[in-house]
Amino acid sequence: MRQFRFLNLALLALGSLCLNSAYAASSTLHSLTDSEMSAATGQALMSLSYIAPTDSANLETLRNSSSNIGFYKLGLEAKVELNANIRNLQLGCGGVNGAGACDIDIKNLSLSGLNDGTVASGSQQGSPTFSGDRAATSAQITNPFLEFAIKNPDSASTREVAGFRLSAEAIEGLLSAGLENSGILSSTDGIQSLSGYLQLANLSGEVSTQATTFGAAGAAGCAAIVGQANGSCQAIAGKINSTIGGQRGFVSYTSAASSDTLGISVPSLTVPFTKNTTSVITGNRMTSAVVNNINVTVPHIALDCARSNRASAAACGNAPTSNFVNQLSVDLIQYGNYPNGTSLTTNGNSTDCITVIFICVVGTAQFQMGAGSTLDGLNLNVTFNEALNLFHNIPLRGTGGYLALQKQALQWPGSNSDDIAQTGWWLSFKDPIDLGYLTSTNKADISAVLPQVAGFVTQALMQGSDIPVSLIDGLNAATGNPLVKTLNIDVSSQTANLSLSNLQLTSQYVTSNCYGGNQFC
Repeated sequence: MRQFRFLNLALLALGSLCLNSAYAASSTLHSLTDSEMSAATGQALMSLSYIAPTDSANLETLRNSSSNIGFYKLGLEAKVELNANIRNLQLGCGGVNGAGACDIDIKNLSLSGLNDGTVASGSQQGSPTFSGDRAATSAQITNPFLEFAIKNPDSASTREVAGFRLSAEAIEGLLSAGLENSGILSSTDGIQSLSGYLQLANLSGEVSTQATTFGAAGAAGCAAIVGQANGSCQAIAGKINSTIGGQRGFVSYTSAASSDTLGISVPSLTVPFTKNTTSVITGNRMTSAVVNNINVTVPHIALDCARSNRASAAACGNAPTSNFVNQLSVDLIQYGNYPNGTSLTTNGNSTDCITVIFICVVGTAQFQMGAGSTLDGLNLNVTFNEALNLFHNIPLRGTGGYLALQKQALQWPGSNSDDIAQTGWWLSFKDPIDLGYLTSTNKADISAVLPQVAGFVTQALMQGSDIPVSLIDGLNAATGNPLVKTLNIDVSSQTANLSLSNLQLTSQYVTSNCYGGNQFC
């Protein structure tokens, strides 16, 4: 009851200020006739509205029919300009959501006008630019308002304030958090924790991967599994048809089992990605944003980089062949059409070797990829896990948003259907935020996906045609020379899962919101 009386007093005081302003200017006022008044139009500076618990516009009642919440809104019908810097914004530290953290904790927060350009290329591609000083610009805030959520509004004895929020019909500006885009997690700069709701608009960009080696990792006795990964094992298996010995299967040794296994070099790649659906980021005291189901296809990966006669030097980064390796040691096993999920291991069994006049001449061999060898159609389903501390620029292009405090979960009027403000402080942006074209300044490590690729390669080699081994090939292998074959391995029927974490993004470099070269003011 007392809280509701305070609200009435606040509204009365605000109304008194408006009346006093009109009275102070009474010397300029003059009377109007009824007909003159009926012909006049205008707009009030302030507006008051109320949404009852039974109103069809009450989203909280639709969400929770027993909540009995009414919403009182006091609005300013105006466009407000604002340029502001906040050194340390901390809200809801400790309290109902637990000790040791804050609902909202942002260091070096700035709000200015929207940038008028972006860096076109280079290490800061996509970062905001201003034709003049950023500090000379202002965010445009259209029709700001204060809103109260009142529980049991029709009962004088039980009504209480369940929450309040600060909001506006639209906001246009650039919100930045932090001073530097260092790519290193910081406890003194940027977003430390965030409770709220935001959406990321359709994502597009590219990720560069680190050069790596395929086929060497794994324990000495690890298995090649048809179509599946086996822990960290990168062993592969396939089938051959030898002129002198007939059909055999083979399994590669890892480097832990054979010094002849050097692996096959995979060059650094630049992989474009797109996600044509909106990603929702919501929760209490979040420290990272997780975006799932980013689909990527790599058309061709060169596997012949170590060869002087490689088909494309450009596909290998134009690096010299001495920078790469290209050899697997393989063990011959019994021939068979092995179904998906079958485990195939090396055994060193002489009965599986190629024999000439009852003499085992080839039981193991060294294999190399010939010129033009490729891995084709690699599909990746990427999960992007980025610390909020590494997001610095949030452009608001007419986006409505609000900052609220509530003692229970609430759905505020006009909010999205999945935007349920949780207990404590809550920062929400209604419309999707466009982060622009995303590129990483540091290269991503893809070694974790290679065991999955090994399973796909094994599946392709087992389901495809036998690799032909001629008499000359067999004799070379018998004398210890590598068996060289050009393979174009199509793995497009499967999709590997890859997680990328905390990549430094070129679009997140910060423009200072100060005059005179100061980082923060």
